[in-house]
Amino acid sequence: MKRIKFLVPLLAVMMFSCDDYLDINESPNNPQFEDVTPKLLLPGAQVSAARVQITTANQLGNVFMNSWTRNVQSFGNGFDRELQLNIDNTFYSGIWDGYFRALKNFDGIIKYDNTSGKYDNYVAIAKICKAHYMQQIVDLYGDCPYTEAWQGNDNITPAYDDDYAIYQDLIANLEQARDLIANANPDPNITDVVVSDAMLFGDMNRWVEFANTIELRMLLRMSNMTGAPATYRDTKLAEIAAGPFLSDNVAINPGYNASTNASANPAYNTFAADVAGIARSNRTFITMAGHAYKSLQSYATTNYPAAGSQEIVVGSGVNYPNVTDPRSARLFTAAPSNPRRAVNQGSSLVDVGAPTTTFPGLPCRLGLIGHFNPYATAPNQTPAEYSAVDSYVMTYSESCFLQAEAAVRYPALFSNEQFWFDEGIYEDCAMRVAAVGSYVTTINTRPWFGLAASTTFDQKIHAIMYQKWVALLGINAIQSYIDYTRTGYPLTPLASVAIQSRKPYRLVYPVSEYVANSANVPAMTANDAFVVNSLSPFWLQ
Repeated sequence: MKRIKFLVPLLAVMMFSCDDYLDINESPNNPQFEDVTPKLLLPGAQVSAARVQITTANQLGNVFMNSWTRNVQSFGNGFDRELQLNIDNTFYSGIWDGYFRALKNFDGIIKYDNTSGKYDNYVAIAKICKAHYMQQIVDLYGDCPYTEAWQGNDNITPAYDDDYAIYQDLIANLEQARDLIANANPDPNITDVVVSDAMLFGDMNRWVEFANTIELRMLLRMSNMTGAPATYRDTKLAEIAAGPFLSDNVAINPGYNASTNASANPAYNTFAADVAGIARSNRTFITMAGHAYKSLQSYATTNYPAAGSQEIVVGSGVNYPNVTDPRSARLFTAAPSNPRRAVNQGSSLVDVGAPTTTFPGLPCRLGLIGHFNPYATAPNQTPAEYSAVDSYVMTYSESCFLQAEAAVRYPALFSNEQFWFDEGIYEDCAMRVAAVGSYVTTINTRPWFGLAASTTFDQKIHAIMYQKWVALLGINAIQSYIDYTRTGYPLTPLASVAIQSRKPYRLVYPVSEYVANSANVPAMTANDAFVVNSLSPFWLQ
């Protein structure tokens, strides 16, 4: 794929627009926000928003979905609040704050004077990106500032909007974006977005696919709704049923490189090593959770504590699939000269591995190939290569599983559920550089985990959510967590130290809102996050 090298100005825009947009003077060297053109705003917005998803939101999703935990062999604490489910208004506030900062840039592009049509494609891209990231805020927090947001000093205490109304407006934005693309000013001298688009490099057909896929995800989030929202959902599903949906990954790469840590691929630089190859603390801190090990390994290669103890969640009646997934050894690898070991979330000991494994001992860490070498694009596996690989905003495999779910839920509009299910697995194995072998055939003989053997509606939805969880593991795991809050699948045990009886349905508004926007932020307690009430995302109510 073509790579455009504009990293230095890109980072300059990121610093200006993300950190200082409320503190702007009249200096010609520090122009007002509205004077910055879409051409300059777009790459900074894309990169800063993606960084939040790739690092902070992704980490929370991986821990909440019992994929990652702490290396207890080397660290006495860490991930304590995530495992205990001890959340408050300081818990992962970087998701809210980071997304809202980046969204100001997308909103600025949308509001920029475009009477000539010069920026049609920029506006369309901004509307699509705004929908993608704003959906995550709504799905994690419910009501939030929207119509009055991003006005800077003109309104520093924006009112909160109803989350269902925000969803509807975001879908309208996706429709407007598709219309802008279809009717964009054809003069290439004023509409060429290639030099600024760090995601799809001006391929507007791909942007239409991305818009359709985001809308499909939003409408599937509304799958349990009834009444007028259900009628709205079904109308919109019918309008987009023909697609096209994603035919490839939506990657992001503004020219990632190893010149500085700030210019490197953010996933590798956060979870693996710096550009010199010096390991980050996360390299030894994050380890494979016991649940992930049991999910991805056969019974013969797992030291279950007793015969018949393979049930995922006590009382569910569903056991682990008893299949060794080819992605397992790519996603999590042992330290040199060590067997593969994992840690049950909440355990103080390294306690999961093959029956013949010696315990305790160093547990697995994140596999470099499975996480940071997609499609073997870093063939020599050097820090310079890892620093330069793509990150992902949405994967083709996620799109496949969305279409599989749509076909199960709405067979009058969507079809080929088995094809899309299998395709999602094949694609993820290719991305992880894992030889798929007979895995697809074997897993499809397992009810709850393979679609072919699943005969009930719940079994089919669980199979899709299970495979989607594996495919998003380490890439965009927050989507798996949000799906879990909607469906309860895939079955995921709580950490043994959890102080709540279930995972939260939402996050608590961050302290920044209670300090700066106290008149408008809804009052809530931490306990409100663990029940379905008026504060929950609308699609749960």
